[in-house]
Amino acid sequence: MVGSVRLFKWLHHKPSKREIRDQKILKQIKEIAKSNNSLFGSPKMTMALNAQRKEGEPVVYRRTVSRIMCVNGIRTSKGRFNKKISL
Repeated sequence: MVGSVRLFKWLHHKPSKREIRDQKILKQIKEIAKSNNSLFGSPKMTMALNAQRKEGEPVVYRRTVSRIMCVNGIRTSKGRFNKKISL
């Protein structure tokens, strides 16, 4: 059970700077994933985001991209190559 004060505080909270930035990055990630058929993992996605950033915008780090992709269920469509060893 949640207290009414906490409920109303949650209902009327203003998004933080991090939440606003994450939403902006998420929108860009979805556009890039759609344009390349979700072939990019977090390292290549980070490089693509930083290549598109405008002057004066902060750099986006791989862990940030990885966290946003994980939370929103965005994954690469191509699995890793596993070499089978036969004895």
